[in-house]
Parts: sequence; C-alpha cells; structure tokens
Amino acid sequence: MRYWHTSKRTSSSSARAGSSLCALLVLAAISGCSTVPGGEPVGAYEPHDPHESVNRPVYRAFDALDRRILQPVARGYRWVMPNWAEQGVANFFANLRDVDGALNALLQGKPAAAAGDLTRVVINSTIGIGGLIDVASDSGIDPSGEDFGQTLAVWGVTRSRYLYLPPLGPSTVRDAPGQILHGATPGLLLGGGYAWWVSLLDLMSTRAEALPATDARDAAALDPYAFTRDAYYQRRKYVIYDGHPPMDDFFDEFDDE
Repeated sequence: MRYWHTSKRTSSSSARAGSSLCALLVLAAISGCSTVPGGEPVGAYEPHDPHESVNRPVYRAFDALDRRILQPVARGYRWVMPNWAEQGVANFFANLRDVDGALNALLQGKPAAAAGDLTRVVINSTIGIGGLIDVASDSGIDPSGEDFGQTLAVWGVTRSRYLYLPPLGPSTVRDAPGQILHGATPGLLLGGGYAWWVSLLDLMSTRAEALPATDARDAAALDPYAFTRDAYYQRRKYVIYDGHPPMDDFFDEFDDE
C-alpha cells in the first residue's frame, strides 16, 4: 500500500514492458495539459477533484479496512521487528526501487541523478549486503526519488484529476501508472524470488513506514479525505520541482480576475 511514495532480463519481457509503458503514457497524457514545469497555468498543481463523489466513498471504505486490518498488522510488525531488522527490510526494497528512480531520472534528462541512483544500487548491493545496509546514503549519495509521474510532469502533463485507488492510496490519473510500476519493481527484478511472503514483507514494510503520516492525519484533520488529497498535491509539487517549488504569486488571482 502506497500513501505518498524491473525489468526482467528476457527480450520478450522488455517488449511487453515497452508496450505497457506506451499505453500508460497515452492514458496519463489525456488527463493533463501540454505545458512543462516553469510555464504551467495557474493552479496546475492545485487539487483537482472532479470525481470527489466517487473518491470519497472509496476512501471511506478502504480507510475502514485499513484501520481494522492493515494498520494493526503494520503496528504489530513494527512492534515485533527490532529496529535494525525493520530498517534493513526497508533498505532492501528501497535499493531495488532505486532502479526505477534511475530510469526516470534518465527519462527526465538528469544523467547525474541517474548515475547516482545506479551507483547507490551497486554500492548497497555489494558493500551493503544485498541492500540491507544503506552504505550509499552514509557516503553522501542520496536517492533521486524520481518516478514516472514526475517524468510525465516534466514532459508536460501537469494538471491531472485526483483519484483514490485502493491499495495505492491517493493518486492522480497521471501518477497512478508510475505508482504501479514503482510498486512492481521488486517483483520484476527478483522474478521468481519475489515469493508471496516477500511481497507480504514488502507490503508490511511500506505500510509501517506510512504509520507516522496517517497518525498525523488522524490527529490534525477535521476532514481526513481533504487533508490526504491536499497533502498529496503539495508533496507532488515539491518532488516534481526537486524540492524547490516556485513561490505562488499572491497577485495571480487578481490578475486572472
């Protein structure tokens, strides 16, 4: 389950992946507008939720399931696992997903970031004992955190409809394909080694990492649905601009009027 946060070696798998990527690109592109970061229309990264009448009931239903099943299991996972073991599991799956980050950094024209992610994978997979220890971060090589949704934003897909999609969580039409690909990366890389218990461990690790965010939401929000949606859009704007989003112009609203 993703709240705010690969390929196989055969040629046939690569061909299928390429076809799927093209299909997902077309699907996402029809929801956006044709501008790139830096020249977006006003409100390009503001909440855009025309399907709220559907999204809200879906959110309520899945939130009830999450509170009754996933959250208790994730808290039990966090209670049972020693800190070093929990961190090791999170590092292992993050190391695999750095491959997805490298690919998308390259697609965005960021070769240095792509090289950094690949360097992370090599260092953590060897010195870091298969990715269990994040040696690269300790050496000052941080992950780019790029994903396909950010790639589409750089390519011009900015304003996109909000969707709440179990088990992905908050998303948009633009971001959903990238979330699916990002989540599937460990399975694609590990192949048959991604057994059911490994996928379950991945799920529990991901959900446990999101517990502080959901706890903060529950403590602060009068409307958890709107809080989740607005926080998602703010976070996406932040990462799309690599941590340096432009300052909103207070007078833009008056200029439009």
